[in-house]
Amino acid sequence: MEEKKLYNIDWEQYLQPKRKRQSGTQATVGWDSRNQFESDFGRVVFCPAIRRMHDKTQVIPLTSGDTILTRLTHSMQVMSVAESLAHYYTRSDAFIKLYGKKTYSYDASISAILRTAALLHDIGNPPFGHFGEITIQNYFKKYLEDHHIITERQALDFTQFDGNALGLRIVSMLQYTGTLDGLNLAYPTLGAYLKYPNKGEAKNNKKDYVGDHKHGIFYTEEALFDEIVRCCNMKKVNEETGEEEVKRHPLSFLVEAADSICYGTMDMEDGYNIQWYGFDDMVNFINKCIVKKVLEKDDGEALLLPYLTKDGDLQSFSVEKLIDFDREWEDGTPKDKRRLILDFRVKMIGYLTKLAYENFVDNLEDIDKGVYSNELLKDDNYEVFKALSDFAFHKIISRRAIQEVELTGNSVINGLLDILMSYAFSEDRKFRSKIKAVISKSRMEVTLHENQFEAVPYKKFEEEDLWKFDVEQLDNYSKLRLIVDFVASMTDKYSVELYQKFAGMRM
Repeated sequence: MEEKKLYNIDWEQYLQPKRKRQSGTQATVGWDSRNQFESDFGRVVFCPAIRRMHDKTQVIPLTSGDTILTRLTHSMQVMSVAESLAHYYTRSDAFIKLYGKKTYSYDASISAILRTAALLHDIGNPPFGHFGEITIQNYFKKYLEDHHIITERQALDFTQFDGNALGLRIVSMLQYTGTLDGLNLAYPTLGAYLKYPNKGEAKNNKKDYVGDHKHGIFYTEEALFDEIVRCCNMKKVNEETGEEEVKRHPLSFLVEAADSICYGTMDMEDGYNIQWYGFDDMVNFINKCIVKKVLEKDDGEALLLPYLTKDGDLQSFSVEKLIDFDREWEDGTPKDKRRLILDFRVKMIGYLTKLAYENFVDNLEDIDKGVYSNELLKDDNYEVFKALSDFAFHKIISRRAIQEVELTGNSVINGLLDILMSYAFSEDRKFRSKIKAVISKSRMEVTLHENQFEAVPYKKFEEEDLWKFDVEQLDNYSKLRLIVDFVASMTDKYSVELYQKFAGMRM
């Protein structure tokens, strides 16, 4: 990879190894030679929420096949690409020359943070993925329009529910073991995880800052978020208004890019492997999409010329030529269909990874200042990621099989919310008590500790404490929070099974 001149970012400001509670088994003490961020990785790998991701499929829900990606295998792939991006940056000659003796420390810290944040990035996804998010949003838009029971700020957590915000709550609170700090991860790890570091309403205008495109922080995590921002140099001053605002942690751009690279290429491979389309159909679609997009640019024709298979014919553009992919082995023997898709995916990942790295390095000064407002993969003359996204939408996501399952998911999530809401807000204590028999013990313990014993650092609950507790003692926001925490943390299959039990379809 061609060496690039690097902007001298002050990484010390972004890598302060602080956390909410000083750990009793602190890395770098005694025999443990790990740094704080390598310790974080161990905490995440062993947590129950990561294990549950094996039963959340990536793009094809409720499949029984063993070759289709789950959220867990997807996250492991994202982790691999994110670590590669870290090493391209921190092990380059330019980086070593720039940071000298600090190179080893920065390399170890940055790669560990990216591994952990990448493994975490989908931990808050509800059942049925992004469609599940939309279902929860729509449910509460209707409910809270009819029932004005919480503040406008609190309502955003439900009407603009997002899995990224839930993910922060899961790792910082809901992985409960007697304290209200969850996995107690270091702030830079959480900063790199935060894709949308904001407390307010989503801003969908492309001109708005990329970190504001979705509502990113729940009401309950505002204090923690403020500490992350303060510790990790995530503040900027708006040059137009002079007001202080929040910017993304620089490493969050690399986590986002690694995620996009993996779902853009692996969803394509999944669809091919279950024979939804042929190799030529896939490549031709991508070619046409790229040509259309590139020709909209002022220098579009010049960009296409090096990658034509027929002189002067712009429609003969070949993405295979662009990413240096060959359909034959070195001796001219054609590759079989499995090898074709594997090698095409590998070359595509290589192209996108190089693109993400170069855009990160080229724009690092603006990223540091908080004025770079684009996804790294979308800064591309050839719009390759856009072509992959269009292909996924038309050839994968819109397929009848996926649409049918998403409609099932809509019914399941709406049904679960209806039942749990009716219990939580019932005037009859006998019905309110039902919710405690359904919602997991750890979720109930978090709610009690968070609402009634917040000043107590460590708390052990007995069964009697839970059975004496009446959800009527909670404020309305906490009731909604309890229900959504429970439903949104479910796996696809468990949500279906529980709904069937509630609806009397199974005992």
